[in-house]
Amino acid sequence: MFKNLNKRFKVKSKLMLILVGVSLSSIVVVSFLSWERARTNLRNTIRNQLTSIRYARANQVESFFENLRNHVVTLSDDRMVIEAMIEFKREFEQLNSLNALPLEQANSQGSPDEWNKALKEYYTKEFFPRLSKAISGEVNPGIYIPASRAAQYLQYHYIANNPNPVGEKDKLLNAKDGSGYSQVHAKYQETFRHIVDKFGYYDLFLIDFDSGEIVYSVYKETDYGTSLNVGPYQHSNLATLAELVRKNAERRTVQIDDFEFYRPSYGAPAAFLGSPIYEGSRIVGILAVQLPVDELDRIMTANREWEKVGLGKSGETYLVGSDSLMRSNSRFLIEDPEEYLKVLASTKTPEENIRSIEQFNTSILLQVVDTEASEAALNTKEGTGIIKDYRGIPVLSSYAPLKIKGLEWALLSEIDVAEAYKPLTALKIYIFILTTIVVVAVTWIASAVASGFLRPFNQLIGGLRRVGQGELDVELKSESKDEFGEATAKFNQTVERMRQLSESLEQKNRENDALLLNILPDTVIERLKQGEAHIADNVKLATVMFARLEGLDKIQEKDVKEVATLLSELISAFDHSAIAHEVGKIKTNGDLYIAACGVTKQRLDSTKQLMAFSVDMFAITQRFNNEHKTQLRISMGIDGGPVTAAVLGTDKFSYDVWGETVSIADFLQLNAVPGTILVTQEVYKCLESLYDFEPGPDIDMPEINQTLATWLLSNPTPSLFDSYSRERQAVIPEDTANNGEVTAEVISS
Repeated sequence: MFKNLNKRFKVKSKLMLILVGVSLSSIVVVSFLSWERARTNLRNTIRNQLTSIRYARANQVESFFENLRNHVVTLSDDRMVIEAMIEFKREFEQLNSLNALPLEQANSQGSPDEWNKALKEYYTKEFFPRLSKAISGEVNPGIYIPASRAAQYLQYHYIANNPNPVGEKDKLLNAKDGSGYSQVHAKYQETFRHIVDKFGYYDLFLIDFDSGEIVYSVYKETDYGTSLNVGPYQHSNLATLAELVRKNAERRTVQIDDFEFYRPSYGAPAAFLGSPIYEGSRIVGILAVQLPVDELDRIMTANREWEKVGLGKSGETYLVGSDSLMRSNSRFLIEDPEEYLKVLASTKTPEENIRSIEQFNTSILLQVVDTEASEAALNTKEGTGIIKDYRGIPVLSSYAPLKIKGLEWALLSEIDVAEAYKPLTALKIYIFILTTIVVVAVTWIASAVASGFLRPFNQLIGGLRRVGQGELDVELKSESKDEFGEATAKFNQTVERMRQLSESLEQKNRENDALLLNILPDTVIERLKQGEAHIADNVKLATVMFARLEGLDKIQEKDVKEVATLLSELISAFDHSAIAHEVGKIKTNGDLYIAACGVTKQRLDSTKQLMAFSVDMFAITQRFNNEHKTQLRISMGIDGGPVTAAVLGTDKFSYDVWGETVSIADFLQLNAVPGTILVTQEVYKCLESLYDFEPGPDIDMPEINQTLATWLLSNPTPSLFDSYSRERQAVIPEDTANNGEVTAEVISS
């Protein structure tokens, strides 16, 4: 078959098929490899970004609750709070007694029947209409209206007969009823209001330790004056909190109860923190605060600036409780409630929950998050993966449990897969268009090239044979003026050059000897000249650095030659700095720059020299960015220790280094955030007096089966070695730019 094809096709067709086939195969291979690498790098970048966001939010939430605990403890120990608890409790008990007020004063303030009538009217017209929207079934006034004299008295004067509207009952400082309670209330109300406003609490309560009666609250909801041991709120989470405090009544302990729908707050989600109040060794009451939901939402939504923190148009971070229900609001509810509710209608979310979400404008305790990520996080696992979120949409999710005593919560950071991998789609289209253009161009070029080979070329072949036999005085003549004539002229020029090259070969050999100094260290060259065939050394102490440039993709839109010139300028600046610090460049590979100190020449200060060079690289990059309006950033990993160095190859020399130290430095760079240097404990100990490090993450390295303790140098600034570096650079001749330690490849063990 192929023989028939060879007979049938002309030379032009054969050449075109070969050129197009080879070019197309190369394009396909390069495109596939580029696609795979870009996809892998993008996925890793997005995963790392999500994990960083999740980690930051988790720290904020945990710190938020820790601050709340500390503040509640501080308040419960405060002398003013202790005295307020004692005074409110005393006056509350007085109100409960039959002779709480003089007869004439009691008559002026109305009878219990009048209180009950006013309360019934308030509950019927104000409270129940709002509460009925949050609960199912009919509301029984007899259940909610308090039975105790003190509760009726206080709710009458501070709620039902309070001239301020619902939500502003706290503005009444004194009911002017002449009671001792109102005098105490006027004494403390303004202060407690300031505390609640200052720290963002929803409400603050003082509760009798034994009876569970709420003797005081700032905002005066329908739980005011009632008992948490009996009555309508005995099964509320505030009652649960009071019971937890009674069971764990040690001084300065704080209990927390998770979110539940709290009826006094018209069925809105509420969580509480509480602590016992001691006077000396005696417990006098319980301090409780209602969790500020708005502050928690502010943390989780980053002040609703999702895009600025790297979550794009579809990313969000939210909390999930042990019941698989949200503990913070969904971004989609905040930004587009109508679309969010439409999406929920197509999921398994109960219709009752959807109605409640729409009514209360919150997804807390209403949005079910029964996903693989939430289940794993609630089982104390953390990780990143692609799952379907609570909307049924594929997302990239980073999840982990939270460390909050008393709460089993998980935190999830997610972004839609469609948005996360949108650059991959654009890259796919770009590769397809580019491939099409290149194929058309190659086909046209192949046709043009093949046309030039339609004329006989025996003369050229004969001349090549003579040259191949060693004749260098060959000169061909051509009468044609086309491309083949030009090829003949080029042939004659080539033969002439070969004669010139033959004459200068000896000179070039001498120059090559000098050039060898730029390839291998001078100490290694001397050993080679002495006849040492195999050169290999175990270096006991050297320092290795891996650096990666981030942001090269941002300058790819420039002209290729311009990009190459810019990068060459930057790398040359690095090389000069390396020589100034007596550091040897190991290798540059695209965005990767590898260097070492102390390999061919032992130094006690190799770590200091290499760190000074590394910091100088940041300064060089910054100057480069300022000059060329680029946004390049560097991430680095540095380790010190033993390495193995050897000369490999016979025809083409290379000086290679490898070992555990090289592998660790490489691994640290892969885990370093752009703009930082990640070092090992050994490097930190050498440099802690010269640089300001902070603890880095503990990194599991499977290759050595151990966890590395790392230290982080963020936003490196020029060190005390920079002046020395600049002085050295000023006197280094251009032709010694490669006379550092070595330019070679790294073989990681």
